[in-house]
Amino acid sequence: MSLSIPAELLQAGPHTECHRLSSECFYMTTPPQGGSVYFESDNAGRSVWTDFDFVTAEVFHESHDVLVLLFTFHDQENRSITFHLGVLPNVKTVICLPLSHLNGEKLFLDRYPGIMQSVMRGDTYVDRSSINRMTIATIPSITDRRIEFAGLSLTRSIPLFDYDPMPYINELGQLASKDWIGKMEDPQQMVRKLTEERLLAGVADSRGSEYGRYGGWKRMEFAATGFFRTEHDGSRWWFVDPDGYALFSTGMDCIAPASPMRVSGMEHLTPQLPGSDGLYQEAWSQGGREFSFEIANLIRSFGSQWRQTWQQLTECRLIKWGFNTIGNWSDSDFIRNSKLPYVYPLESFPVTELTIFRDFPDVFSPEYERSAESFADQLRVLREDRRMVGYFMRNEPHWAFVDSLNLTHQMLQSPVRYASKERFVQWLEDRYRTVQSLNKAWGSSYKSLESLYLAETAVEHRSSAREADYAEFNRILIRRYVEVPARLCKLADPDHLNLGMRYAWVGSDDMLEGCEWFDVFSLNCYQFSPDREQIEHISKVLNKPVMIGEYHFGAADAGMLAYGIRAVGTQEERGQAYRYYVEQAAAIPELIGVHYFQWNDQPVLGRFDGENYQIGVVDVCNQPYQPFVEGVKQAHSNMYEVRTGQAEPYDVLPIEIPKTGF
Repeated sequence: MSLSIPAELLQAGPHTECHRLSSECFYMTTPPQGGSVYFESDNAGRSVWTDFDFVTAEVFHESHDVLVLLFTFHDQENRSITFHLGVLPNVKTVICLPLSHLNGEKLFLDRYPGIMQSVMRGDTYVDRSSINRMTIATIPSITDRRIEFAGLSLTRSIPLFDYDPMPYINELGQLASKDWIGKMEDPQQMVRKLTEERLLAGVADSRGSEYGRYGGWKRMEFAATGFFRTEHDGSRWWFVDPDGYALFSTGMDCIAPASPMRVSGMEHLTPQLPGSDGLYQEAWSQGGREFSFEIANLIRSFGSQWRQTWQQLTECRLIKWGFNTIGNWSDSDFIRNSKLPYVYPLESFPVTELTIFRDFPDVFSPEYERSAESFADQLRVLREDRRMVGYFMRNEPHWAFVDSLNLTHQMLQSPVRYASKERFVQWLEDRYRTVQSLNKAWGSSYKSLESLYLAETAVEHRSSAREADYAEFNRILIRRYVEVPARLCKLADPDHLNLGMRYAWVGSDDMLEGCEWFDVFSLNCYQFSPDREQIEHISKVLNKPVMIGEYHFGAADAGMLAYGIRAVGTQEERGQAYRYYVEQAAAIPELIGVHYFQWNDQPVLGRFDGENYQIGVVDVCNQPYQPFVEGVKQAHSNMYEVRTGQAEPYDVLPIEIPKTGF
C-alpha cells in the first residue's frame, strides 16, 4: 500500500505546528506474516523532515498480544533507521517518534505515556534533509491484525497524552481481561498456596552427595586453587570450582523479589495502588515511579517477614530444580545469604565526556584510563570471596548493535578533535611519513595531515588502501576499548575470572580484538540452541571457553501480552525448549555455561523501559510455571552425562511461534 505526502505539506510555512501525513483516520490490515504501508515523496530534499520534530498518531488495535510497529525512514543514500515500538491491545495509545533520533546515537528510547518499549535499529544515521520514504510495518503474528491510525502527523511539539482511566490489571498485578491455567482467583488463594509451599520448603542442601559445596560435579576433579577457574581436559572446557570439581554453569539471571512495574505514564491502566508510606512501602521504588506487585503479594502473604521467607523459598527452589549459579543482576541480599556461587556485574563501565558513537568512548583519552582505574577499584572488596565465579565487565555495548559500523569512519565524520583522532593521524604519519605518500596510497589531495581533522575528509574519495587503514585502526580502537579496563581489573583482582562483556552478538572478528584478556568470552544467544559454529570459532581464535549470559523462551498460554525474543505455544513446550537448549549446550565442548533470563515474569504494563515478556520461572504471584520447571529439572539431571558423552542431548526441536519482542 502506497500513499503520497501531500504537496501542500512539503510547502508548510515556518509557523505551522502540525501537518497531516494521511487522512484523519485510516486502517492497516496485515496477514500473520506481517505487512506494511509506505509514504513516498518525489520532493525529497525539501525541508519537511527538518522543519518538524515529531511523527505522532493515535493507534488502536484489538488483539491477543502487544502490537510491535516498525516505522522506517529511508533517505536518498539508501540508509534507513527503524523505530520499533510496542502498543498494548484494546486501548487507545498515542505514539510519538522524535525525529532527532535519526542521528542514530540512541538504541533504547525513553518511554512516553502508554507506550511499551521503543528501540532503534538500522544504519548509523539517516539524513533528514533527504528522506524520501517512511514505511509503517508490523512483525509476524499468529493472527491477522487490523490497526486503526488517527491523525498521523508531523508536529513541532510532543502531543498531549490524554487517556481515560481503564484498569488493565487486577489487584495482584495479573492481566484483568484474560483467564488461564494458574491464574489466582483472589488474594486468599495466592496466600494459601504460598503458605503451603513455605511449610514444605526445607533449609537443608538438597543438591545431593554427588555435588560439592560450590556446586561442582564430584565425578570429575581437577587441582583445587581456592577460587573458580577454567581448565581444558583435552576434550572440553570446564569451570573448576574452588574445591577442584568440574562445573557446567546453569545460572538464573535477575533472581530478585520483583521485576518492578513502571507506574509513571501508565497510571490510567493501573488499579488503585496502596500508599507508599504504609504497609506496602517496600513495594515502591524510584521515588514512586515504580511499583512491584510481586513484593506487594509477598507482603500480603508473609507480612514483615516477607523478605526472609522469599529468600528461603527461592533458595530451596533453585537448588531443588538444579540451578548451580546465581546469574547477573541478582539481589545483593539474596547473594549474601545464599549458598550458591554467583557472577557479579561490574557497574559504570569506563566512559569519556565525548563519545565516538553511542557509548563507545574516546579510548585514547587520558580520561578513559582514569575512568577505567575507578571502574576496576570496585573489585577490591570482592577479592577474597570464594563463592564469586567471576565478573562481567558490562552488558551488550550499544555501539556493537550496528554490524557495519566502522568506528574510524565514524570518528572522522565528527568535527570533534578526539584524542583517538589524534592517535589515528599520528598512526598514519608513522605509516606513510609524508602527506604525499598518503595521498598516493589513498588517491586523496590533502595539503597536510592536519586536513584529516576536518569532518568532510571522511567522505572524500574512498580507495581500497584508505578502507584498509580505516579497518585496521577500527580494530585498534576496539582493542584499546577492551584491554585498558580488563588489564586494570586483573591487577585489582587477579584471582577471579573475567567473564567478558556479554555481547548481544558478534558481528565480525573485529569484536574479538583484545578479548584474549578475558578468561571466558560471554555473549547472549537468543536462539533455540546455541550457535555451535560461532562458539567453536570464537574459542579457537581466543583459546578461551565461551559462556552464554542470556537466553529465554516465552509462551502464549499464560496471562501475558508479549512472549519475548523466542516463543512457543504452551508452558509444556517452554520446558521442552529449555531442555533442548541446555542439553544441546552441554554437548558443545567449548561452551561452559548457560544462564537463563530471567527469574520473574516482567510486568504486564512493562518494566522501566516497557519490556513486558512472559519469560519468568515464576509469575507475578510467585507461582512457578510447573510444566516449565519439569523441563528445567530434566535438563539439569541429564547435562553432565551429555557433557561427558555418556548420553545424547535431547533432540526434539521446539515449534516456534512468532515473537512479540521489541
